[in-house]
Amino acid sequence: MRASLEEYEDEYRAHSSEAAAHLETARATADRDDRQQAAAAASRSIDAAREVVSMLEMEAGALPKTERAPLSSRIRAYRSELTDLSRRLREATRADARQAAAVASDCIREELFSAASGDGGGRDESERMLANSDRLASSTNRLREAHAATLDMEERGAAIMGDLARQRETLMRTRGTLGAAREGLEASRRVLRQMGRRAATNKAVLRGIFAVVLLMFLWIAWPSAEAPSPPVG
Repeated sequence: MRASLEEYEDEYRAHSSEAAAHLETARATADRDDRQQAAAAASRSIDAAREVVSMLEMEAGALPKTERAPLSSRIRAYRSELTDLSRRLREATRADARQAAAVASDCIREELFSAASGDGGGRDESERMLANSDRLASSTNRLREAHAATLDMEERGAAIMGDLARQRETLMRTRGTLGAAREGLEASRRVLRQMGRRAATNKAVLRGIFAVVLLMFLWIAWPSAEAPSPPVG
């Protein structure tokens, strides 16, 4: 059990370290494709680390209370670290989406203004394309907000899973306490049954002794009662 827990914790540390490294790469790199790849890799590492923490929570429920407390404390620290990594991932994703939308909008506007300055008859077309560009930017913003909401829901789901794991741990402790109480009651019943059997045995022995004493008394007293009385002078 301890070996498997250590393996889980080592695996978690590896995934969390990878996620932190990918997030740092996404923050430092200037190439947009590299940032997206780093963010995607960080997301996969965070998901893997979250699964390992869930396994740790399940294993913790089967541990004795003395060993469960320090592991539960470490699991809470792991959950807090995952929350921070998820927040950094959301910030990196939002920043990249905002930058991409701004670059795309600037490029479209620049091309449209260039076309409009060279051809006066194309102003209407340019205005329509600008309107389409604005709608595209608005759609991009909505997609970014939806993505952020999805990440928030994922984080809340992870928190709910953590709460369920803690509730399961509480139920396991309660079950263990009830099991110990049931064993104590069974032991008490066995002791009472043994005491009852001993009391019955002692009562039977006392009755036997009383019967033997009574028979001996009658055996001694009977000849004395039948013997003739001596003559009176």
